[in-house]
Amino acid sequence: MEININKPDRIAEVWLTNAEHQNPRTQIALTPFFEEYKARKYTVAVFCSGREDLKVKTAHLLRNNRK
Repeated sequence: MEININKPDRIAEVWLTNAEHQNPRTQIALTPFFEEYKARKYTVAVFCSGREDLKVKTAHLLRNNRK
């Protein structure tokens, strides 16, 4: 898990691995964090790791964008 706080833009980012995202304890542990930053008028964004091959998906996206 990685947490980045962007004070000028008032954004709190939480980056989770796939395992952390699937663990119910993670949500429980992050609830106070979410409440604290929402009370401070921050936008809270949670990013979760994907399940598919990044190289394959990126190559597909690049091929599609060339068309």
